[in-house]
Amino acid sequence: MKKFLNISLLSLVALATLSLSSCKNEIDEIFDEDAVARLDKAKAEYIDILTSNGGKWQMQYYANSNEPGYVYLMTFRNDGSVTIAGKNEWIGYVEGESLKVPTYGSQTSLWEVVTDNGPVLSFNSFNKYFHLFADPEDIPSLSDEDTDETGYGHEGDYEFDLMKYSNDTLYISGKKYGIDMIMVRVDANVDDHVYMDEVVAMADSFFNAKIPQVYINLPNDTRWIVKNGASSILKMFREGADEISTAENHNVIITHDGLSFMHPITLDGYTIQNFIRQADGSLLCRDDNTTTITADDLNKVFTIRTFTWKGDTTQMGGEFADLFHGFKNELNDYGKRKLTSVQLSYDNTKECYAIAFGCLYQKRTFYPTYYLTAEFVNDNQIKFHYTGEFNDAATIYGEKCPSMVGIVELLNRAIFTLSTSSLLAPVDIKMSDSGNTGSYFMWRL
Repeated sequence: MKKFLNISLLSLVALATLSLSSCKNEIDEIFDEDAVARLDKAKAEYIDILTSNGGKWQMQYYANSNEPGYVYLMTFRNDGSVTIAGKNEWIGYVEGESLKVPTYGSQTSLWEVVTDNGPVLSFNSFNKYFHLFADPEDIPSLSDEDTDETGYGHEGDYEFDLMKYSNDTLYISGKKYGIDMIMVRVDANVDDHVYMDEVVAMADSFFNAKIPQVYINLPNDTRWIVKNGASSILKMFREGADEISTAENHNVIITHDGLSFMHPITLDGYTIQNFIRQADGSLLCRDDNTTTITADDLNKVFTIRTFTWKGDTTQMGGEFADLFHGFKNELNDYGKRKLTSVQLSYDNTKECYAIAFGCLYQKRTFYPTYYLTAEFVNDNQIKFHYTGEFNDAATIYGEKCPSMVGIVELLNRAIFTLSTSSLLAPVDIKMSDSGNTGSYFMWRL
């Protein structure tokens, strides 16, 4: 019996030894490199990614969740140098400019990829245009509320965990504060200054302070109202809901091609984050290719009662052009008078719209004015109705300038189709006769 047990024990030991040997071989196959070697390999791969194809990247940078994002253009080189270019109000502050003025700045400093728990992109020498967000000094306030941030500053990162690379996009995370960001490869031939100018121009085309609110249009035909767009801290609430109790604030970044929220957000069950600018000036969500951001219907924008639209007499055609040309000639014949302006606004006293023509005579301007009501035909069409009322100046000038009266009659007669260069910031609206599209007139805020 003892012999049997000894034999069995030897068999078990042999079997265990074979088993352990097999496991070790499997482990060797899976972990054929030690941790240091794997980190060194990842480091080398990321250095190659950052410097290849010209080494130029757009970083979508967030310092914290209470500020908008900022675009930086970075060019990485194998010699350890990086040129960082940006254009924002904080660079303006560094340069002694007004905080309200986005200022361009570019400086070359040093970078490296270091290894910690994983590869880390470190901007390891001071760059005054980038490290300003990591500076712990107190920051000036952009509003009436001033908080002492001494010891914290913007609380921005200057070292980033390199998380993943896919399709010319680097996914990174701030090493200290953990904010997720992305870097997107940019053509090496891009001029940094021109590129950053285009980013700022893009921001201006998205949210214009003259347009009080815009809308996120969801696939279920509901809308969320967006205010404060020009600040890039969007105040949002569902249309029809109470603004005070339900509004949410979300910070965004304006990029060279569109807009992105700092984090994915869910509205009425739809999750959205990234938007691309369309040819008509609207924003289309690339996450679902359905959700858009636009201003209101153009006829509603055009009839906002606090707006004063100024006619652009250099942008007109057809019957409008003929009538205005005749009007100017008639004014000249009537004692060398000149047309200085055309304005459309809402008259609260008359409770209707007023079109006024500025007519200059001997350093004094007279304003013949006619009164109109407005009817919505469809989302982008409008019909004016002349009330028959006009002021005293219109009585005098109407006798001498029949073409001016003809302009009012045209407004009363036609249905007008409205169009704009940007559905998100419709500060210019082209008004075309729907029966004769060659007859048009341009209005601007």
